[in-house]
Amino acid sequence: MRIAFMAAISTLSLAVHGQAANTGLSNFPAIPKAEPLTEKVFGIDIQDPYRWMEKADRRADLEAWIKDSSLHTTSELAALPGRTQLLQSLQAASRANDAFRTTRIAGGKLFFQKLTSDRNMPVLMVREGGRERVLLDPMAGSDGKAPRAIGSYSPSPDGSRIAIQVAEGGSEIGKVIVLDVASGKPVGEELQPVWSEEPPTWLDNDTMFYGLMREPKPGVDTMRGVREMLHKIGTRARDDLPLLGSGVPTQGFAVPETSFPVLISHRRSPWVVAVSGNARAEYPMAVARLSDLQAGKLSYVQLADYDERVNTAEIMGNTLYYQTSKTDQNGEVRALALSTGKGPSGGLSLANSRLVMASGGKIITGIWATVDGLYVQTILPSAASQLYFLAGGKGAPKAIALPASQAIDDVSVDPDRKTLTFSMYGYTANSTWYRVEGGKARALGLQSATLPAAKARTVVEEWASSADGTRVPLTIVFSGARRGPAPTIIDAYGSYGVSGTPQYSTGWVVWNERGGVYAYCHIRGGGELGDAWHRAGMQEKKVNSHEDLIACGKRLVQLGYASPAKLGVFGASASGLLVPMAAMKAPELFAAAVTRVGIVNATRLAQANNGPNQFGEMGDPTTEAGFRALAAQDATLYLDRARGGPDFLFTIGLNDQRVDPWMSAKLVAMMRAKWGDQHLALIRSDGNAGHGIGSTRDQALEERADIYTFFLNRFGAPGYTR
Repeated sequence: MRIAFMAAISTLSLAVHGQAANTGLSNFPAIPKAEPLTEKVFGIDIQDPYRWMEKADRRADLEAWIKDSSLHTTSELAALPGRTQLLQSLQAASRANDAFRTTRIAGGKLFFQKLTSDRNMPVLMVREGGRERVLLDPMAGSDGKAPRAIGSYSPSPDGSRIAIQVAEGGSEIGKVIVLDVASGKPVGEELQPVWSEEPPTWLDNDTMFYGLMREPKPGVDTMRGVREMLHKIGTRARDDLPLLGSGVPTQGFAVPETSFPVLISHRRSPWVVAVSGNARAEYPMAVARLSDLQAGKLSYVQLADYDERVNTAEIMGNTLYYQTSKTDQNGEVRALALSTGKGPSGGLSLANSRLVMASGGKIITGIWATVDGLYVQTILPSAASQLYFLAGGKGAPKAIALPASQAIDDVSVDPDRKTLTFSMYGYTANSTWYRVEGGKARALGLQSATLPAAKARTVVEEWASSADGTRVPLTIVFSGARRGPAPTIIDAYGSYGVSGTPQYSTGWVVWNERGGVYAYCHIRGGGELGDAWHRAGMQEKKVNSHEDLIACGKRLVQLGYASPAKLGVFGASASGLLVPMAAMKAPELFAAAVTRVGIVNATRLAQANNGPNQFGEMGDPTTEAGFRALAAQDATLYLDRARGGPDFLFTIGLNDQRVDPWMSAKLVAMMRAKWGDQHLALIRSDGNAGHGIGSTRDQALEERADIYTFFLNRFGAPGYTR
């Protein structure tokens, strides 16, 4: 059976890959000039003729070729008959109802982002006394062409002020503005540059911590050298006190230049938790007294290094709660009394901690502390969420009744530490927000409407068998009755221990509604089956992820959902380590592959913006073991020995601060030089986009329409060829 199966795949692939010349898509004819470069690194021969693309002084040449290539691609995609109607369907689904995002509660006010059907970008709202009003429209005053997005926000403890991070042009590096909530007017100075993911932490209604980045400049890695600062409203930002980070003279705890310093505090505790964060799933952790830091005494007590495998930390009063996978790969929750002993260190040690909650076979993924107790999140292999409450932070965990087969997201605790809020969503249900107090949940009064077509979808949980026999969870989503192989896209990620949670996406609803199958392969490298599952797909073991993805593709064919002629693979960002590699390792299995803003040239991480931040997850190229691990993930190196491939599309955001645009550009140039027109290797770029996080609705839908159109063209779908 196995031999016959592989033969069938090979026969079909010949038919698929032979149709490129007559379907309306072609390669951009101009291939960039190669500048031969040969080197040997730890015994590995490297040919890198497009390394010039990495140079800051050649950026204009790089962007010119990317833009010309993209114009060629988008023009041909736009000319395909079905794309216009497809985009209209995506727009209609996205604009059918208002949608809500990120909620916070403070001072009796509810803050949330709202994307109305007539807008292109969410606005920040406040609800008070039953009335709602707009606090900030990020696109107000703009020409509407370049995006301006709210990256994060944080209200002061009494809700009278709110700090908002705003970034332009798709870049996630921007500024923090503070608004008076009553008047909507700015208060104090703007703070910049600041990263989108880290909202300021308020200590009181006038004082906050925030992360200050380096000024963005060509050739400078802006992700290095971040410092955590202390700022008081009404004072000059240039006088802010550095508390932690690169070059800050701290005692007891240092954060290297390549990591992000984070300080966690609130007014219910005299303590501050300090974290040295990067792309690793675990992090070094320390504590300090808040009064010491405010007085300029930068004395910390380090409690954990990487080997303690601390994943999450929370603080309540004089108790530190933390989640660790050191002794149980599924995780456990422990607590440490911080008031032990005398003096700054007080004899503090995690060796003196107590067990709060064992995994009991569950996968623990998050903890949040309130005055009433501790909330603990777990997930199933499908990454659906469950929530437990431990009254007083001890005793037996009590399961909270919540919708099944959905994921918890956007979790926050109010400044008084009384209320936990979060959203839940799944493949068949859009987001509903809940408020939990004392272990009892009730609806918050915010709900994004679910499309009828989403409610009607079928979700099937399956398993695939990888090359080494490991069973890999596989989620399959489709609409209507099955009638044999259908256009199918496999999605996967598999890095940082991030789990593929059940998602609500109007784009995937449209894909299903139009007869397509969506599948998510929960490969090793994610966290669906615990810390061991993550570690089995990181660094030198990333090759396991490639085999897992290939196994999921084979399983979809075996089950009759897809055929190699109609099977595509998709992934974004860190999936660049995965998608091109799997597609080239099994070219007979896939008809097409799409990588969004992907890390595809892993051996050059040390030279990439945000690259050194990734060493712990992917490998350190300054060591032989690390470089060899990265070489096994690097599509530009594997290309030389690839048996072939399906057809490829790479999307690029020219303002991407997470993954440099030259990565995908180099791989496409190499594919074109090696393969000529044997396979498609296309670029689709956006000069007003970054990693996609700060894009407008229209930008996101145009990109999705191009991706779907590319897949359908490669599948030979009626209406998508010429």
